Amino acid sequence: HDHFFLMAEALMKCIDAISTTFKRSISNESVVWSGKFAHDIPCFPIKPLLPVVIGACTGPLGGLSRIQLCDESLQDLFDSGLVAGVTNWNNPPDEADGVSVSLYDHKDGTVGRHGDPIADVYAVVVRQNNAILAVADGCSWGHRPRLAARCAVRGSIEYLTQKFFNSESINCNSQHIIRTLLRSFESGQKMIVENEGTTTTLCVAVVFELAEPKGENGWGLCVVSVGDSPCFVWRNTTRQVVEVTSAAHEGHNRDMRDSGGCLGTSVGDEPDLGNLICSFALLAEGDIVFVTSDGVSDNFDPVTLHEGATTHGPSASPPVSLPVLTPDQRQAGLLANLAHIIECSRSHSNDGFLRAWEVMDGIVKHIIGITDCQRSCLESSNFDNPVLTTLERRTKELEVKDKLKTMSGKLDHATLAVYEVCRVSTNSSTKAMWVAR
Repeated sequence: HDHFFLMAEALMKCIDAISTTFKRSISNESVVWSGKFAHDIPCFPIKPLLPVVIGACTGPLGGLSRIQLCDESLQDLFDSGLVAGVTNWNNPPDEADGVSVSLYDHKDGTVGRHGDPIADVYAVVVRQNNAILAVADGCSWGHRPRLAARCAVRGSIEYLTQKFFNSESINCNSQHIIRTLLRSFESGQKMIVENEGTTTTLCVAVVFELAEPKGENGWGLCVVSVGDSPCFVWRNTTRQVVEVTSAAHEGHNRDMRDSGGCLGTSVGDEPDLGNLICSFALLAEGDIVFVTSDGVSDNFDPVTLHEGATTHGPSASPPVSLPVLTPDQRQAGLLANLAHIIECSRSHSNDGFLRAWEVMDGIVKHIIGITDCQRSCLESSNFDNPVLTTLERRTKELEVKDKLKTMSGKLDHATLAVYEVCRVSTNSSTKAMWVAR
């Protein structure tokens, strides 16, 4: 009997140690679970997803609402004003917002910019205890990549709305959220092909309340992403930034010329799911979730900012004075740069919490400022001067190209969707717009 009790005591100590380690890991705010499938994500029960829409926004230029759909049954919904479960897509709540900007230079003598139209799309829908954020970055320039991005976001959010806000969501959990997100990507893919779009990245994040809070973390975040549009979290308690989608490129130097994956017509009518990733993270009230296109994230990369160098990609021949960064060092530098800019954006409000608009404002000011020299250089080059001969024009182009290599930043379309984690009352300053049926 003594031997049995000694063995039982040792076993209980072992179980306690494992339990303590597990509890410590799930309370560590930097922990992110990632994988290719829903079963790679921990199964946390969540509270029922409340259906009342508090606010929503999409863009640019109408975003997901600007699609002439081939499917007439869905077009009827569009004509009635109901798009992806929302009647007013131009009504951002205080807790969320989104923006798309072009960082490219202006064309000579016009208000337009090179690279127009912006091929990125964002959408944010905030409900009482949940939110959906989506960003798609159409690959290359033009109307068909923009159409692909609009279809991807529209198809995904339509599907999520249909599946979440009915009886199926009563006994929902984090794995169910991931499975539904994966199926929503199929819906986005189908809509791209049917409407003759080309290719696009897509990152969709769902924020929800946990049924059983894990310490101070009473919320969860599920993300599915393909391509190079990342999702980040600003931790209000530690004032640090975590990339939730980092497993898509972990241990590898990112190549800014290759998204790594996409929806749409990559191979015939099939997508490229090479870097598809599913991720989950715990959240606390007051954290900020933001999804971006690479036009945002690349402008915080220490290599792009000439704070370091890499031996891979278009920046593989850097000035000898810059330290060569490993992929992990490069990632750490990007997150530190983001955290610094976000912290500097904080207004001195009494409660000490950052607001979604502050994060968005600080990030947009940074990416515009860091690329300003490149735009000024290109706009003053006067390439289109009819007096120039072909040789003179080519010589000037090479001179400008050499100048641009010495300048920080990356010209691109840049898009951002932001949400402050909190439970929102229907009595807030923004009116509830629609209850899912």
